[in-house]
Amino acid sequence: MDFRILVHSHDVQMFLLLQHLLAIDGFPVALVRTLDETVRALRDDSVRVVIMYGASSEMGPGGLRSLKVARPEIAIALLCNEFDKLRDPLFEKDGADLVLTRPFDPVRLIAFLRCLRSDALIEKSGVAAEANVLRYADLEMNSATAKVHRSGHDVPLTALQFRLLRHLLQNPEAVQSRETLIDAAWPADADVEPRTVDIHIGLIRKALRTLGPDLIRTVRTRGYALTN
Repeated sequence: MDFRILVHSHDVQMFLLLQHLLAIDGFPVALVRTLDETVRALRDDSVRVVIMYGASSEMGPGGLRSLKVARPEIAIALLCNEFDKLRDPLFEKDGADLVLTRPFDPVRLIAFLRCLRSDALIEKSGVAAEANVLRYADLEMNSATAKVHRSGHDVPLTALQFRLLRHLLQNPEAVQSRETLIDAAWPADADVEPRTVDIHIGLIRKALRTLGPDLIRTVRTRGYALTN
């Protein structure tokens, strides 16, 4: 199937290592070196993921936002130094779906990519059975096409945000803890902080509120729930 990955890096040796590692799982990978080159490459719909390695000082949160403007549904994995993560805490808020601090465990990156590829396979199947559609109030999610609509309008979400919202829709009005949401949306054994859940729920809430009232209720110390 069409599932290509871009690696944004100036470190050719690391790109070759990543290319070899990902090829074992059948992931085709291409190297890009600049923000403009990356944005141009995103015109190809087969590109599903951008891995940023050693480029955070050049790209920064503003660069992530540029990629999300070009392709709102694109998934971004950031491989960074601890210094970069501390210096730019907005990376997760502004679009990174996965942030790994060097030295990182390749297993976590592979699990993240496998999860995205699984979602893409569901989308490609084109099955539109009613069983694949979840609804709440004026919100509709089709798991087969990986599309979300509110009042008939498209709601652009990343693959991670799609999984978070899907879990809320599967359990309407029931409070979901941050731990439960992590289990539902991130790969197994992922090291995810509770505040990362808060950030992505905030982005989902923002996307939905452009088309109507807030549908997500924050329950202090407990988690989140859909509410109408």
